[in-house]
Amino acid sequence: MSKEEHRQVRNIIRWNRIGCIVVKMSERFHISLTDALDIFYQSNTCRRFHDEKTGLYLYGDNYIVEELAQEFHL
Repeated sequence: MSKEEHRQVRNIIRWNRIGCIVVKMSERFHISLTDALDIFYQSNTCRRFHDEKTGLYLYGDNYIVEELAQEFHL
């Protein structure tokens, strides 16, 4: 598999995970999916999640939701 194919696979996995994270946020914080998605994309956690150098994308969904809770004091 080429480097480009590896990058594409990682992106697909990351996009699928974002959906799971947003659902968990919605349930935990009792907010709509749209609000959860907006919060996620406006967060520093989201920027770190997309930056492969941080390794945050390797952590579990619940850990990432906890990071968001701490970031936004939820």
